[in-house]
Amino acid sequence: MNQKIISVIGGSGFIGNYLVDKLLESGYYVKIISRKPKSKKKFYPSARLGQYSLINSNICDEKKLFKILEGSSIIINLVGVLENSRKNSFNAAHVQGTNNIVKFCSKYEVKKLIHISALGVNKNKTSKYALTKFLAEKNIRRVENSLIIRPSIVFGDEDNFINFFAQYAKFSPFLPLIGGGRTKFQPILVSDLVNIIVSCINKKFNRGQILEIGGPDILTFKEILTFMLKELKIKRYFLKLPFNVASGLAFFLEKLPIKLITRDQVEMLKTNSIVFKKYSYRNFINYQSTSFFIAVRNQLKFYKKNGGH
Repeated sequence: MNQKIISVIGGSGFIGNYLVDKLLESGYYVKIISRKPKSKKKFYPSARLGQYSLINSNICDEKKLFKILEGSSIIINLVGVLENSRKNSFNAAHVQGTNNIVKFCSKYEVKKLIHISALGVNKNKTSKYALTKFLAEKNIRRVENSLIIRPSIVFGDEDNFINFFAQYAKFSPFLPLIGGGRTKFQPILVSDLVNIIVSCINKKFNRGQILEIGGPDILTFKEILTFMLKELKIKRYFLKLPFNVASGLAFFLEKLPIKLITRDQVEMLKTNSIVFKKYSYRNFINYQSTSFFIAVRNQLKFYKKNGGH
């Protein structure tokens, strides 16, 4: 058993569940810190008694967060919100939260801090999500042994991307193409992302070093949907929505209890989500990520057999 304690903030979400499982498998003690902690036992088959703890805490509660993080050798921050709200704003989750983490790392000399950001946040100047995520990166750079990881869109079982559109295509004759569906992505399989993150734990990195992570395939949004429809063996019409029209539509959709898309997400789609070679993870570790086509073909088998999750 590895004696290092790793605190995973935002550890009960989609990426967090996969990451925690991999850390436990690698023998680490893990603190799973979340606003709504929950144990999905199917993700932790190799966990030993007492190897992990589920802890409720808000990243903005500095005093409570400091107490919980005590004893941590490594901190991995996964916190990110896609919808701005009064209860959980972009600024609070991304900027104030990372500022608290940085304060703790500086005070207690944490060995390593790994922060998960997103591709394109350094380029997009109109999305509040991107602007606050980039400010969070600036906070992280204040810590000496800090690594900033920028993944492209992350997919896999339990995701809200492939699964969402597979379900959506079942009942809607139209699939929207915001900005004509020309936005480029470099989708990364969640298990690949997690393997890369865990591989970084024992690596040496410079203050605020950046790793951009994407899969081997670069695809437009339209190409992603086209491939999915082909695999599902269904025909749907594409509805091209210029950015200004999509933004206007999002204004009304934001009023609904379940937000299909927000104006800020429309702004994010104006920036491609592809790796800049200078920051590619391939310059740092030797790892071959999985083809989008192979992984999604396997992921969609369940839909073809059972009609969805």
